[in-house]
Amino acid sequence: MAEAIQRKEIGKGVFFTKITDSRYKLNRIGIDFITNLSEETASVNAVVPRLLAKASADYPTLAALSNKLSSLYAAKVGGNAGKQGDSQYMALSCTSIDDVYALEGEKLTDEVLDILLGCLFKPLAENSAFNEKMTALEKQSLIDDIEAEINDKISYARTKGYKLMCQGEPAAVSGLGSAEKAAEITAESAFAAYRKMLETCQVEIICVGCNDFESAEKKLTEAFAEINRGDIVACRSQISKLKAEAVTEVEKMSVTQSKLVMGFKTSCTDYPALSVMSAIYGGCTTSKLFMNVREKLSLCYYCSSSFIREKGVMMVNSGVENENLEKARAEILAQFEDMKKGNFSDEDISHAKLSLENDLKGVNDSLRAVASWYFTGIYRNDVKTPEEAISRMNAVTREQIVKAAESVELDSVYILTSLDEESEVEG
Repeated sequence: MAEAIQRKEIGKGVFFTKITDSRYKLNRIGIDFITNLSEETASVNAVVPRLLAKASADYPTLAALSNKLSSLYAAKVGGNAGKQGDSQYMALSCTSIDDVYALEGEKLTDEVLDILLGCLFKPLAENSAFNEKMTALEKQSLIDDIEAEINDKISYARTKGYKLMCQGEPAAVSGLGSAEKAAEITAESAFAAYRKMLETCQVEIICVGCNDFESAEKKLTEAFAEINRGDIVACRSQISKLKAEAVTEVEKMSVTQSKLVMGFKTSCTDYPALSVMSAIYGGCTTSKLFMNVREKLSLCYYCSSSFIREKGVMMVNSGVENENLEKARAEILAQFEDMKKGNFSDEDISHAKLSLENDLKGVNDSLRAVASWYFTGIYRNDVKTPEEAISRMNAVTREQIVKAAESVELDSVYILTSLDEESEVEG
């Protein structure tokens, strides 16, 4: 089993966390830079970790870096960006097998970390600008990824529904920014964003694996001590306020199946109860939405709910025939009224808790999932192990579930439907 989580500040606004578990054969070190999410800066921030993970002064081409990592038993270095509530994160990470499995006793964890630190602190840059050619390639890759989001209509509809819910809030901005802002990125602006990231972002370093990470802590402490860190950006999310009146937005596109996304909001802070409530309502295969709206009434191809704690929102996502949009919306709301009245069985509660428990047990299946779990807990200022989360969840009572449901109200409805038919759902 893993040791108790250990987190300490090793520099100004730089925090080091390690989770050591003898069951793992790999080690992962992740460095997350956290800043406030903004339409103006999201795209240029998002391109930075992509650039850093592709080359460095020591390995000036992707081929050189890849060849070196391959020689270290297929070690990996990666970079990505995304969002957590109202914040954006820029992340770099490295993964390698543990030293004890090296054939010649190599210190793999240290060597791969040195490569990662080279990417971060000695990037391929000159005269306060990243390499022009590499910047152009990564800029286009970012634009391609942003524009590709529309190809997955389920994900696209969910994103648009969430944006409608959080309209006017930082959370409405994509973690990758926009194609328009990405097109404005230059080698100079990307480097400026990189320096701002190093000097002002809160930094969360999370190490997971069978290593004790003592050497890693020393290396990281020394590396960040070389950076002149100024005022550190304070990043937290605000609960999204319920609109005075629920709004409906209809978008028409060439689709064969309509997407119906319904957004609900709550100011309740009993998060274990809200999670169980959402699971009973639409979070598992025995939920009210699945059993009634999908199976019994055949109004949806899929219909499920999920709770997003950072913003206090619950979303219902469904795929519906155009002629069934109004019936589906009415039945989804009717099922939630049943939740508020406590019209669910003890068996429903047990099934929902078992489903959540299985999900929580799965956190320990991968280093990345463990790192993501603790990053989220740190961001929420509510760090707990998956086992502790299971215990809290299993202690939730029927009364708590009903109270949580009673706090939830409809905020917005987003519909993606076909071009050649009129929507039956009125705003």
